[in-house]
Amino acid sequence: MPILPQVAMSFVQLLYQFWLEQGVSKSSLDDILRVDILSESQKKFGISSEKIAQLHHLAVEQTSDLALGIKLGQFIAKADLTIADLLLKAPSVGMGLQAIIEHSRVISESGYFTLVESENEKLKLGFTAHENITFSSHQKDMVFAAIIEWIKVVFLNSDKELDYHYDKTATNSDALAQLLGCKLVADDQVYLLLSSDLLLRTNPNFDDVKYQQSLKKIVKIIEKRNKRLDLYLQVKQAIKQCLLQRKASQENVASELNLSVRNLQRRLKEAGTSYQSLLDDSREELSMKLLKNLDVPLYEISFLVGFTEPSAFYKAFRRWTGKRPGDYRQDAEFEVEKEVVKATVPSGVLSGDVSPC
Repeated sequence: MPILPQVAMSFVQLLYQFWLEQGVSKSSLDDILRVDILSESQKKFGISSEKIAQLHHLAVEQTSDLALGIKLGQFIAKADLTIADLLLKAPSVGMGLQAIIEHSRVISESGYFTLVESENEKLKLGFTAHENITFSSHQKDMVFAAIIEWIKVVFLNSDKELDYHYDKTATNSDALAQLLGCKLVADDQVYLLLSSDLLLRTNPNFDDVKYQQSLKKIVKIIEKRNKRLDLYLQVKQAIKQCLLQRKASQENVASELNLSVRNLQRRLKEAGTSYQSLLDDSREELSMKLLKNLDVPLYEISFLVGFTEPSAFYKAFRRWTGKRPGDYRQDAEFEVEKEVVKATVPSGVLSGDVSPC
């Protein structure tokens, strides 16, 4: 099953609520989101991982709070999340973590957890972002802070059995110590070390009924999401093909999929989205791809993605990204140039690490 690098809308709403409470500008958040997350919850599967990373960066920048990710994780830990019961009601912390590792995509497909043996009879819980997905240290702080809080609910005095390795370049121990309470280690990576004994210990709050209910609920959500994802990807691919052929009407897209228009509309409604929403998403993705080809003029891109007037394309693109198409292309060109420079300049020159003559 291909991944759809998005974060579930219900989870985004939780983040949004927290950031507003922390004094982050609503207008700044909305400028990145480009949708009303309260009214659009039934129109989109979620918000892209790229935009979520931008939101985290904005929140830290506006609050100047290096511990904001930790505070966000603790806020999430208090929320009524089905995935939390996989750990809180599991037979043991180890089984709970394994369940979260297997089913975390119910919230996000930005990356995946790993749990591997480390030294001194400890296990290392890490999180790795998928290729080309931005996932900052502050976002990892959020993830691990929530997990630490859930573990502390299960075992009140487990602090000494948890070692949190934080990114020393993004925050400092003073900002985290009072919040987390466990051992802190400055590191180049972000991960959590847990004693093997803690993972094997019987959970005093074990509730098999609630644990099994949560598992079944999450499995159903993921199964339903996978079916939606199949339809989502098929329809978007058909829309992109029809856009390039200048015939992106519902009738033509339905025909491409061997469906009637009515059947297509019904299936999209069941999936919690609409043709117009997928058309908008497809235009955005196709525009960004075409803009990276510097040989294709802006007016031609406007035509290729289904706009009759360039002005309508410019307006839509600004709604999608907050930028004008020309500015987006310029930024993309600059990033390519930087990669070329990195690949051709000898090691040490860019960092200033050059031995004197």
